[in-house]
Parts: sequence; C-alpha cells; structure tokens
Amino acid sequence: MEKILVVSSNKTASEALVNFLRDSFRCTPKLVESAYQAKTVFDADPSVELAVINSPLMDESGFELAEYIIENTTANCIFMIKEEQTEKIAGRAEKTGIIIVGKPFSRTLLYQLVKTLDIAVNRSLKLYEENRRLEEKIDEIQTIDKAKFMLMQYKGMTEDEAHAYLEQYAMNKRKKKSLAALAIIDKLSEQYL
Repeated sequence: MEKILVVSSNKTASEALVNFLRDSFRCTPKLVESAYQAKTVFDADPSVELAVINSPLMDESGFELAEYIIENTTANCIFMIKEEQTEKIAGRAEKTGIIIVGKPFSRTLLYQLVKTLDIAVNRSLKLYEENRRLEEKIDEIQTIDKAKFMLMQYKGMTEDEAHAYLEQYAMNKRKKKSLAALAIIDKLSEQYL
C-alpha cells in the first residue's frame, strides 16, 4: 500500500503513526491535521488507498470524516478512538465499513490491520483487472458477431463467408479483428441504415 493519509491533530501521535507506517510499509504517508484538509487531499488525489484517522480532530470528532471517506472514495479507513467510546459507534461503523481501533493499541495490531487491508486491496485489484479484461473480451466478441451478422444480413453471406471476409479484411488493413469489425459495422451502417 503506497498512498496512505494520516489525519491527526495530535502532533506526537501523528509523528509516531507516520514513522510506523513509513518503516513498516516502505511508503511515504501524507499527514494532515483536520477533516477539511483531508477532504482537500481526497479531492486532489482520489487514488489514496487508506486513511488512518486519529480522533478527535481539531474541527470534528473524525467519525464524520471516516463516513465521508467510505461513502465518497475508494479508500479504506481505520478510525482510532478511545477504547471506552468504541461501543457507541461500533454498529454504525460496521454498517459503513469503517475499521475501528480502540486506543491505546499495540503496534502489532495496527501492523496486522494495515497488512490485511493491503492484501485485500491487492486481491480486489487483481479480480477487478481480470473482470475488466473479460468484459473487454466479451465486447470484442459481440462486435465481431455483430459485424458478421450484418454481412450475412446485408451482403447475403453465409456465416463462414462472413467470418472469412472479416479475417481477410482485418489482415489486409493490419487491424485487430475487433477493430476491423467496427470498421465493417460503420461502413454497412452508412450504406444500409
């Protein structure tokens, strides 16, 4: 995990968190002191992967910011609050997907949380990329099938003839078959539609 935002109004805690994250995860966390500054960072850089909020903040409790982050960005959020207050917000946090850590906490706990989030994010990204690749492949197949169907419908070709024509056209134009199919669809649409 490379893009981490630490939001903390407490200077001592801020330094400790930033140093811990930098040393443990070889990243350069960005540090801000208020919810307003954090929202500004997210507006400027929506690719932040994790926000670590040490409550309370100078301009709010920090929980509203955590909800904002979960609802409006793709970042995960760890919300640090005094142990005795965790039960008050646990239900609300669970529903929204905010991870709560009661203070004081151990470095090991924080390391395990961030590492688990990192693993989950990487797995999700791999699944997302695979899904996107499959969707592109389906789109290409649909485009090719549409071109073949239009050749059959408007040019009276058989499916085998349409397939051969499309392959030959792609080879002659030195284009990927799906791009050749789009060109054929455009030409036939102009002529017949």
